[in-house]
This record gives sequence, C-alpha cells and structure tokens, in this order.
Amino acid sequence: MPHGHTGKMLWVDLTAGRWRIEAQDPDPNFFGGRGLNQRRLFELQPEGKDGLDPQSPILLSAGPLVGTLVPGACRLAVDFRNLVTGGVGSANLGGHFAAEMKFAGFDQIVIQGRSPRPVYLLVTPETVVLRDAAGLWGVDTWETENRIKRLENDPRIKTLSIGPAGENGVRFACLIGDRGRAAGYGGCGAVFGAKRLKAIAVRGGLPVTAAHPEALLDEVVRFNREVIEKSDFVKVHRGGGTLAAYLLPGENRPHAVGNMSGEFWDNASIGKVDRAVFDRRYLVRRHACFACPVYCSSVYRVGDLVCEGLQANSWRAFASNLGITDPEMVMRLHALANRYGLDGDHASAVMAWAVECFQHGIIDREETGGLELRWNDGPTMLRLLEQIVAGTGLGAVLAKGLDAAAAEVGRGSRRLAVTAHGNALMEAAMRSHKAWALGIVTSSKGGGHLRGAPAVEARRISPELSRACFGIDDIQDPTAYENKGKLVAWYENYKGVVDMMGLCYLPSMWMELGLFTPDQIARFHHLVTGADGDAATLMHAGARLQTLEHLFNILHAGFGRKDARVPEKLARIPVDRGPFAGQRLDAEGWEQMLDDYYIARGYDPASGWPTRERMKALGLEEAGRRLAAAGLPMPSAEAAGMMGDVACP
Repeated sequence: MPHGHTGKMLWVDLTAGRWRIEAQDPDPNFFGGRGLNQRRLFELQPEGKDGLDPQSPILLSAGPLVGTLVPGACRLAVDFRNLVTGGVGSANLGGHFAAEMKFAGFDQIVIQGRSPRPVYLLVTPETVVLRDAAGLWGVDTWETENRIKRLENDPRIKTLSIGPAGENGVRFACLIGDRGRAAGYGGCGAVFGAKRLKAIAVRGGLPVTAAHPEALLDEVVRFNREVIEKSDFVKVHRGGGTLAAYLLPGENRPHAVGNMSGEFWDNASIGKVDRAVFDRRYLVRRHACFACPVYCSSVYRVGDLVCEGLQANSWRAFASNLGITDPEMVMRLHALANRYGLDGDHASAVMAWAVECFQHGIIDREETGGLELRWNDGPTMLRLLEQIVAGTGLGAVLAKGLDAAAAEVGRGSRRLAVTAHGNALMEAAMRSHKAWALGIVTSSKGGGHLRGAPAVEARRISPELSRACFGIDDIQDPTAYENKGKLVAWYENYKGVVDMMGLCYLPSMWMELGLFTPDQIARFHHLVTGADGDAATLMHAGARLQTLEHLFNILHAGFGRKDARVPEKLARIPVDRGPFAGQRLDAEGWEQMLDDYYIARGYDPASGWPTRERMKALGLEEAGRRLAAAGLPMPSAEAAGMMGDVACP
C-alpha cells in the first residue's frame, strides 16, 4: 500500500447493482482529491449528456494528506457535470467522512448508472453493499444519518446523504455530512437523487501510513506550535469560524445586502444577529473537523431546533441578503436548508431575487401561491424554502436555479439576477474588491469565491510582501484593477494544490500568508508519501488541474472569455455608502483584468482558451486532441500574439 494512499478505488454501477475494486497507483500529475476526480471526470463524462444522465459519473476522492495528522487535512472532493452551468461541477466538504473513507480502504469512489430503486451504499474494510433505502426516501439528511446508524448498529458510522431537495431534483440540491458539512455547488444532491442513491455510509479501521512517521509527527508539532498557535487568523476564527471574523464591530465590512443591491448593512440590523447574540443565547458547544486545530464550527440550539455549521456564508445568505434580523429565523433557515439538502447560497440568491421581483411588481401573489414577499420576513422565507423543496407554487420555478428562473419569468427580471456562467451569486464585496470579483466570475466551477478569489486582497498587504509571495509589485488597493489578473491566477493554482492534497482552505494562504505555504504543503506531502517534489512542482500541478477544468468547460459548455461577463447589476448600481461608496465594476477595468488574467494563465486573451503551447507545457496534449476531434482546436501562442508558454508557474 503506498504511503498516504490506500491504493484502491471503488467503482459502483448502480444500474446493474454491481461494484468492483481496482488497484490505483499514486498519480504524480493530479495526486488525489479534486485533481484525481477531475482527471477521471474528463475521461468518463460523455459529450451531450447532462449531469442527471445515468451515464454521467459522480466521483468522490480524499487526497493523500487526509487521514494523517496534518492539520486541516479533512476535505472530500465531489466532482461531476454541473447541473446549473453545464460545465465543471465541483464541491468540497469537511467533517469526518473523507478520513473515514480512507480508513475504509479507498482513495476514490466512482459512481455511475441509475438504481431501479432507492439504495444507500455501505462501505467498510470487510464489505461493500447496496442496501435498500425505500424507508429512507423522503427523510431529511439528519434523520437519514440517525436511521443508518441504527440500521447498521454503529453509532460511529459516517454518512453523506441527500434530503428531499435532491430526491425532487432541485438544481442546487447538495450533499450533507456530519449535519453541518455541505458539498454545495452545482447540484450534486440532485445527481445522487437521479441515481436513486440516498446516501453513502462509511466505517473504517484501516491505517493511513506515512513514509516518515517520526519526522511527520515532529513537523506537525512544530507547525502547530510555531505557525498555527501564533496565527492572528486562527486566534480570531478558533471556536467561531468565519462568522467570528466577519461580524466584527462597525459598518465597514462588506456584506451581501438585499439581493446584492448593496454592500453595507446598518449597525442596528447587524447588532440583532451578530455572533455575540448567537453565542450568548444559543451556544451549546464548539466542534472540529478531523485533524483540525481551528475547530471553527458551533452548535446552537433554540427550543427543539439544533443548528450546526453557521458560518459567514450562511449568515450572509439568511440574514443580510434577505434582510432578516431575527436570529432564530436565521438559524432555522440555515438548519432547514441543511436538513432538506439545499445549497444555502443558491437558495438565498433565488429567494432574494424573488423578493426584489415582487417589490418591483414583476411577480405577484398569484404567482407566489399567495405569499407576500418582503425583506425581513423570516416566516414567509421559510414557506418559500419549503415551496422550492416540494416544487410547488413559485418554488417550482425557483428550483430550476436563478438563471433558468429569470429566463422563465422574463419581464425585466434578468436585470435583478446576479449570476456568473449561469450560477447564482450571493457574494459580498464584488463591487469594491476587484480581484475578489474576478476570481468569482472566472471560477472554473461556474461562479464562486472558492477557487481564485483572494481573501488577502482585503488585508492590504505591503508591496514587499506581495512581491515575495506572488511576484506582483502592488495589490494594496482593493479598488484598483492593476495586477489583479495575475493574483487570481496564482490563487487558482494554489487552491488546486490545496484541493488535491485534501486540505481545508481556511488555515491556508487564502486567509493569512504565513499559513500553509506551497513550501509547507510540499514538505508535508513528502513526509507522508515519500514522494519528491518542491513547491514549484505542486503549483505547476495546480495549473494543470485548472487548465483541465477549463478544457472540460470548453468541451461541454462552450465557455470562454465571452462568458466571463461583469454581472450587470454590479456595474449598474454602485456601493451607496461606507469606505467604498461609489465603487462599481467598470467595463474598461474589467477587460483589463481579463487580459492580465488570461495572459497569466497562458491562454489566448481573445478567446479565453488555453494555447497549444500552454497545454503541451502542462502535459495535456491528449486532452487537446479530444477537443480538436470535437471541432474545438486550441489556438497557437503565435496566433494569439503571445510568445510561447508565458504563464507562471
């Protein structure tokens, strides 16, 4: 068994009700996690088949550091064809499932086909079996976990499941593990639902070995003592997560307000739903994901309602973006989204859009099923959320996703929808922080901040530090357009490394430059696997992964520069107050950033497609031949006006 890996993958054919185990050597080009998944997804995804087709696969993988003592090595990558964009579908969750899957003996699970009846997949070191799940169909994710533990007589089993949203085909249904851990983007919950797969349950017992165990232990102790425990980021986030840092006093922190119509919420509203309120009134305990020293998650209780995993994103989704100032309603919306198996970001985006449409007279009570949609109306938002899950009333339209809903409603509603590549956005600071906006829009998974959007842009780092870390002269001013394309490209490559290894993005250079540097990741990778490879090798692999995802998007969705558009609402409506008053996304500045971004990636700036020279440098010639055979040849660097492979790294 190779160190850091189990050396095995599990293939499951749900149509035939069969499975097989295959040996799997470590991949020196894509390593594991998201990288291994995306490599196989590119190979397996049939052209012309959407993500719900039985032939379309969904893949789960845990990287080589998962299951070891490396801090924060707890993430599971879930990859598939995106139901909203048609391109790359890629989700990621923490908790304990990824480590348990490796303890059960597998680096990767590949699922294809469609079961004739509801089933759940049980995986242990001793057995792989498809169990009947008819009695679980219609049950929420939390109760599914409880029942599977009882059925298997094992309270320590780990589950990944869908709720009614996935069963009913909501396009932004997600997978839930550990109650508060969600694989959110792209509709992976609906993919499970279409396959009639209710859940995967894993229980381990096998070790994940390290090539240099004593040196690894010494390095983990040193890293925790000298880096983690001295980190300002960790001190703020420990025990409170992103919510702790996000809800600091004052009005100067951008939020998503009123369907992203603004960036700043008043102190009076924030004070009713800030972290201190949640902790003082409702806190039960804190808890951590596997091997994590940050323990960013909180468990809250109000009456019979338990709320887990409330972070900054879910606060934006169910507080500021909907204008809700009742903390119990914020918790209830978040908890029900998890129990139903809904991506909270997309759910918030479609509900906030519906409220704004109602306020503008674009939709009326006849279309809403009698609901009067208003800001700061938690009970009505709960009813609308239930409509979405059940596919009734206006919810039947919203369940198709924001882009499709705006197209169906028409009547000028598109001007109120904020999307990128067809995916709904529920983001803060996009008007004021230019690299953040660029990273969200150019994300290979179709709009979202967890690829290349650099959180450090808000930290106003010095030019000296910027040059040392990124080779970029100055990124101090978040409102400036200069140098931001290269910064986003760097973070895309870096995030690829983080995801291939199975690390959490919080204790990383995304948040604080002194945390998991590429050099530190390379050190841990060597100690765990024994493989050589420095930081440059890893970052080159990150660039390879990012480019493969762009090729998937070109092949299956036709994406290019033409699709990396400024969301119209963010160009039309400026920030109305605060330190960034007057900021909006300027078309000329945006095009400048795109030029810089594509050149940094080694892509043709005109089309946004990789050049043949860049693909050769990354070892992606075979992928290029597949696109050429489909009538999609990549441009040459000479034709693009570029000199060879200019990208870095």
